[in-house]
Amino acid sequence: MAAQIVGLVVAVIALVVAYLAVRRAGALDHRLSRISDNLLTLRSELNESRETLNAQLADLRWAQRRQAGELKFEPTMTIAEALQMHPRVAEVLATYRLGGCSQCAVSDVDTIEGACQTYGIDQGALMRALNGLIQPGNAGSGRPGAASAKASM
Repeated sequence: MAAQIVGLVVAVIALVVAYLAVRRAGALDHRLSRISDNLLTLRSELNESRETLNAQLADLRWAQRRQAGELKFEPTMTIAEALQMHPRVAEVLATYRLGGCSQCAVSDVDTIEGACQTYGIDQGALMRALNGLIQPGNAGSGRPGAASAKASM
Protein backbone atom coordinates (compact mmCIF):
# COMPACT_ATOMS: atom_id res chain seq x y z
CA MET A 1 0.00 0.00 0.00
CA ALA A 2 2.80 2.44 0.84
CA ALA A 3 4.43 1.65 -2.48
CA GLN A 4 1.16 2.47 -4.23
CA ILE A 5 0.92 5.80 -2.44
CA VAL A 6 4.53 6.64 -3.28
CA GLY A 7 3.89 5.65 -6.89
CA LEU A 8 0.75 7.78 -6.95
CA VAL A 9 2.60 10.78 -5.48
CA VAL A 10 5.40 10.36 -8.02
CA ALA A 11 2.83 10.11 -10.84
CA VAL A 12 1.05 13.27 -9.61
CA ILE A 13 4.37 15.11 -9.38
CA ALA A 14 5.28 13.90 -12.89
CA LEU A 15 1.90 15.14 -14.18
CA VAL A 16 2.42 18.54 -12.55
CA VAL A 17 5.93 18.79 -13.97
CA ALA A 18 4.65 17.74 -17.41
CA TYR A 19 1.81 20.27 -17.20
CA LEU A 20 4.21 23.06 -16.23
CA ALA A 21 6.59 22.05 -19.03
CA VAL A 22 3.74 22.11 -21.59
CA ARG A 23 2.63 25.55 -20.36
CA ARG A 24 6.20 26.82 -20.53
CA ALA A 25 6.62 25.38 -24.04
CA GLY A 26 3.35 27.06 -25.11
CA ALA A 27 4.51 30.38 -23.72
CA LEU A 28 7.86 30.01 -25.46
CA ASP A 29 6.12 29.05 -28.71
CA HIS A 30 3.90 32.14 -28.45
CA ARG A 31 6.93 34.32 -27.76
CA LEU A 32 8.82 32.76 -30.67
CA SER A 33 5.85 33.38 -32.96
CA ARG A 34 5.72 37.05 -31.91
CA ILE A 35 9.46 37.44 -32.45
CA SER A 36 9.18 35.74 -35.84
CA ASP A 37 6.39 38.13 -36.86
CA ASN A 38 8.49 41.09 -35.73
CA LEU A 39 11.45 39.75 -37.68
CA LEU A 40 9.35 39.42 -40.83
CA THR A 41 8.11 42.99 -40.36
CA LEU A 42 11.66 44.25 -39.89
CA ARG A 43 12.85 42.36 -42.98
CA SER A 44 10.03 43.85 -45.01
CA GLU A 45 10.85 47.35 -43.77
CA LEU A 46 14.53 46.75 -44.48
CA ASN A 47 13.76 45.62 -48.04
CA GLU A 48 11.55 48.68 -48.59
CA SER A 49 14.29 50.93 -47.21
CA ARG A 50 16.87 49.21 -49.39
CA GLU A 51 14.70 49.66 -52.48
CA THR A 52 14.12 53.32 -51.61
CA LEU A 53 17.83 53.90 -51.05
CA ASN A 54 18.73 52.12 -54.29
CA ALA A 55 16.22 54.26 -56.18
CA GLN A 56 17.57 57.42 -54.57
CA LEU A 57 21.13 56.34 -55.36
CA ALA A 58 20.18 55.68 -58.99
CA ASP A 59 18.52 59.10 -59.16
CA LEU A 60 21.66 60.73 -57.75
CA ARG A 61 23.84 58.90 -60.27
CA TRP A 62 21.62 60.05 -63.14
CA ALA A 63 21.61 63.61 -61.79
CA GLN A 64 25.39 63.55 -61.52
CA ARG A 65 25.73 62.25 -65.08
CA ARG A 66 23.23 64.85 -66.29
CA GLN A 67 25.19 67.68 -64.63
CA ALA A 68 28.45 66.36 -66.09
CA GLY A 69 26.86 66.29 -69.55
CA GLU A 70 27.40 62.54 -69.82
CA LEU A 71 23.76 61.63 -70.06
CA LYS A 72 22.60 60.63 -73.50
CA PHE A 73 20.13 58.13 -74.85
CA GLU A 74 21.74 55.48 -77.06
CA PRO A 75 20.06 53.02 -79.44
CA THR A 76 21.80 50.14 -77.66
CA MET A 77 20.15 50.93 -74.31
CA THR A 78 17.34 48.76 -73.09
CA ILE A 79 13.87 50.20 -72.72
CA ALA A 80 14.28 49.77 -68.93
CA GLU A 81 17.48 51.84 -68.92
CA ALA A 82 15.80 54.56 -70.95
CA LEU A 83 12.80 54.61 -68.62
CA GLN A 84 15.13 55.18 -65.67
CA MET A 85 16.77 58.20 -67.27
CA HIS A 86 13.84 60.59 -67.36
CA PRO A 87 10.29 60.60 -66.01
CA ARG A 88 8.83 61.47 -69.43
CA VAL A 89 10.46 58.68 -71.45
CA ALA A 90 7.32 56.54 -71.22
CA GLU A 91 5.34 59.44 -72.69
CA VAL A 92 7.74 59.75 -75.63
CA LEU A 93 7.72 55.99 -76.23
CA ALA A 94 3.93 55.98 -76.14
CA THR A 95 3.91 58.75 -78.75
CA TYR A 96 5.80 56.35 -81.00
CA ARG A 97 3.44 53.57 -79.94
CA LEU A 98 6.13 51.68 -78.04
CA GLY A 99 5.18 49.99 -74.83
CA GLY A 100 1.79 51.59 -74.64
CA CYS A 101 -0.41 48.96 -76.18
CA SER A 102 -1.29 45.44 -75.22
CA GLN A 103 -0.70 44.11 -78.75
CA CYS A 104 3.00 44.89 -79.02
CA ALA A 105 5.44 42.71 -77.18
CA VAL A 106 8.05 45.38 -76.51
CA SER A 107 9.78 44.50 -73.28
CA ASP A 108 11.98 46.31 -70.78
CA VAL A 109 14.90 44.15 -71.91
CA ASP A 110 14.50 45.05 -75.61
CA THR A 111 16.90 47.68 -76.91
CA ILE A 112 15.62 50.91 -78.40
CA GLU A 113 17.26 49.94 -81.68
CA GLY A 114 15.63 46.50 -81.68
CA ALA A 115 12.20 47.92 -80.90
CA CYS A 116 12.55 50.47 -83.72
CA GLN A 117 13.50 47.74 -86.18
CA THR A 118 10.73 45.42 -85.03
CA TYR A 119 7.99 48.04 -85.19
CA GLY A 120 9.23 50.12 -88.15
CA ILE A 121 9.86 53.26 -86.12
CA ASP A 122 12.16 56.04 -87.32
CA GLN A 123 15.05 55.45 -84.94
CA GLY A 124 16.67 58.84 -85.61
CA ALA A 125 13.47 60.73 -84.81
CA LEU A 126 12.90 58.69 -81.66
CA MET A 127 16.49 59.26 -80.49
CA ARG A 128 16.17 63.03 -81.13
CA ALA A 129 12.92 63.09 -79.14
CA LEU A 130 14.46 61.14 -76.25
CA ASN A 131 17.65 63.20 -76.17
CA GLY A 132 15.49 66.32 -76.35
CA LEU A 133 14.28 65.41 -72.87
CA ILE A 134 17.72 65.91 -71.37
CA GLN A 135 19.07 68.81 -73.42
CA PRO A 136 20.01 71.80 -71.24
CA GLY A 137 17.51 74.59 -71.63
CA ASN A 138 14.98 72.31 -73.30
CA ALA A 139 11.52 72.25 -71.86
CA GLY A 140 11.77 68.47 -72.23
CA SER A 141 8.86 68.07 -74.54
CA GLY A 142 10.38 65.14 -76.37
CA ARG A 143 7.33 65.16 -78.64
CA PRO A 144 7.87 64.20 -82.24
CA GLY A 145 6.14 65.92 -85.09
CA ALA A 146 3.11 64.17 -86.49
CA ALA A 147 5.02 63.17 -89.61
CA SER A 148 7.90 61.58 -87.72
CA ALA A 149 5.68 59.61 -85.38
CA LYS A 150 4.98 56.93 -87.91
CA ALA A 151 4.77 53.59 -86.21
CA SER A 152 3.32 50.37 -87.35
CA MET A 153 1.89 47.88 -84.94
